[in-house]
Amino acid sequence: MEQQALIRLGWHHKIDPDTILLLKADCNYTQIYLNNGSMILSSTTLGILQKKLSQYQFFRPNRSMLINLNYMIDFEKDTSTIRLANDEVIYISRRRTKQAKRRISL
Repeated sequence: MEQQALIRLGWHHKIDPDTILLLKADCNYTQIYLNNGSMILSSTTLGILQKKLSQYQFFRPNRSMLINLNYMIDFEKDTSTIRLANDEVIYISRRRTKQAKRRISL
């Protein structure tokens, strides 16, 4: 039953989406940061991974990041920033500010 919850992130990695903290674009690669502090480098682009994770609680605040809303601690509407569980501050682009305000409710 656990196999159904795992998603494939590239050729070698199958991961439970709940363990993913955030994803960062790096040219044609994606850095996947996990809640245990480790990082995986995937040769899959962020756009493809966003489609795979669309049924989960993920939000794309800007072109280069995809975050798991389950690990969001704070959302500042005035500065358009999100703070995650690892104390990383993510800036929301102007285009996605309205979408963020609708999607994120604290």
